[in-house]
Amino acid sequence: MRRPLCLVLLIPSFALSQNVASIVRGNQSPPAGSPPSSTVQVLYVVDNSVLTTYNVDPLTFQVTAVGTTTMPAAKYVDLIPSPNGQFIYYLANPTYYSGHQRLYVFDTDATGVPGSTPVQATNANQLGGLAVNPAGTFFYSVAIGPAGPQTTNYSIVRNVISPVNGSLSQPVTEATYALDNDPSGNDCNLDILGFNPAGTTLYDEIFCSGPHGSGSETFNQRTVDSQTGALGPDEQVYSFGMYAGSGYAEVQFENNLLFAFNLFLNQGPNANNVQIYQTQPLSAALVNCTVSMLAICGDFGTPAYAHPSGKYVFLQDTNDLTDILQVDLTTQRLNQVNTIPENVERFSPDGSVIYGDNPGFSEIRIAGFNAANGEVKLGGSVLLPHVVDYWIPAERY
Repeated sequence: MRRPLCLVLLIPSFALSQNVASIVRGNQSPPAGSPPSSTVQVLYVVDNSVLTTYNVDPLTFQVTAVGTTTMPAAKYVDLIPSPNGQFIYYLANPTYYSGHQRLYVFDTDATGVPGSTPVQATNANQLGGLAVNPAGTFFYSVAIGPAGPQTTNYSIVRNVISPVNGSLSQPVTEATYALDNDPSGNDCNLDILGFNPAGTTLYDEIFCSGPHGSGSETFNQRTVDSQTGALGPDEQVYSFGMYAGSGYAEVQFENNLLFAFNLFLNQGPNANNVQIYQTQPLSAALVNCTVSMLAICGDFGTPAYAHPSGKYVFLQDTNDLTDILQVDLTTQRLNQVNTIPENVERFSPDGSVIYGDNPGFSEIRIAGFNAANGEVKLGGSVLLPHVVDYWIPAERY
């Protein structure tokens, strides 16, 4: 089954407004977007609304708990760190699908531990698809509603981020959509997937599901004005259609490349493929890896990931191992360079740390990764009290 695009999109809600309840505390850190002097690798784990902050040693990749913070009570959470880790945006839903979400802004200390009191709190009942641009100056989100008998309105809303405390203000609706919601036909939603490294392009996806397992995925890009944050029009860059549960595409954008991990579920074994495209500007497929190139390209499972550098892909094989393939755009091939004994789930923002899971255990396993040569150094791990605990890596500088 396809992994959910963003569970908060299932919750009815609206965009942030300027009428917020704010508690502003001083933050003496450099403004968002400042060049890093020293970077701390951070891992956040949320269990029963208690957030534990871990730091990862950059040499041994062992982890140390550096603080706990009692967060606002929630059954479902989403956490977005700012690019420099000075602020975190915490979307909390007190009960599953209740529609009573709140968005909280916290500042953090030098180790990434958030303060005990949010600097800003606001109702965010119709909010999902959160993203911060690479410069840390603008906050984008998907606003949902109202819903009509055949369509639901979706919008991309931009807020300005305060460099002092991370608070949000000046909401502007940058784009609007009317997407199908017919129970007997297509039911669609919108998600923001991220930005290119320069922050001049935003990527989004429209995902539609229909009767009998049919559906479609459409991936678009929009230009971003670096000064104002304004968005240009949608430009389609990739699409995938499915019928009767025939498959789906996992698409990621890394370092001005589009990675499409296409899974075909009813075409027998070895039918999958990995395609890589250039996005700046758009190109034909630079790499099309099928079973004829590498066996793993025809028979990988999810999760499948592109490395933040755009130089590697990580594919899960049938033995709960992850094969690491180097991208060679000159020869238009993927070449296997390493294997890691876990399911890779996430990377640190700079790609130097791999976060995976231990199949059958509630455990985050951590390793270092050298993008210069594909070498892996196994490190420590974090046991999760509950398998459904939320966790996400970040960097603090």
